[in-house]
Amino acid sequence: MAVNINVDKSMFNEAFIAQLENYDKRYNIYYGGAGAGKSVFVVQKLLWKILNKRGTNLLVVRKVAKDNRHSTFSEFKKLISFWGLDRPNKRLFAINKSEMTITCVNGNQIMFAGLDDTSKLKGIVFTKGLLSDIWIEEADQITDEDFDLLDLRLRGKYHVPFNITLSFNPVSALSWIKREFFDMEREDAFILKTTYKDNEWCDDKYKDKLEDLKNKNPVLYDIYALGDWGSFRRISLH
Repeated sequence: MAVNINVDKSMFNEAFIAQLENYDKRYNIYYGGAGAGKSVFVVQKLLWKILNKRGTNLLVVRKVAKDNRHSTFSEFKKLISFWGLDRPNKRLFAINKSEMTITCVNGNQIMFAGLDDTSKLKGIVFTKGLLSDIWIEEADQITDEDFDLLDLRLRGKYHVPFNITLSFNPVSALSWIKREFFDMEREDAFILKTTYKDNEWCDDKYKDKLEDLKNKNPVLYDIYALGDWGSFRRISLH
């Protein structure tokens, strides 16, 4: 069943909102600069699908499992609270903090895992239905082999569209992601580039820090302010 909720469109950045209910492509890639609101929108879109499409089950992945707790897991909890879905009279989600699982009243679930122990991925089973969605946060941290293992998990005949979402900063032009999705056109992939300029809630001090990189560190400026592919070692900038 779908869960009817009222969410004001003003809660979404204009650059992303057209993609809220777009499930046409198997691969959905959100990349670009820091402070663009990519991860926030991905959480919004996936939670929306969980609420509205029966049988949606989501696996959220980072390279290291423990990194989920204070990033992706926290973002889902924050959004559930922000949308008022954890109120006593409208509690639509059960959140298991120790196991890091989130279960909607319609039976759809969210689980979190890491690729530091891929054997654990085989043991992930959802209460109802199949795995339909995978979100890979900081996707440039994983290998192409990691990605292939995840891609193979979405299989079978199912009434819910299979979607894999990748979000990342384009740190290195040598990344397998560029080779796989950017160096040739693919009909099964949607790609959206955004920067801090697309985020109406990005604060002025953070904007100034990004712009200051232009003279201090042009390589970082290209990656994190302009959202362009860089030629730099992996750096985490949140």
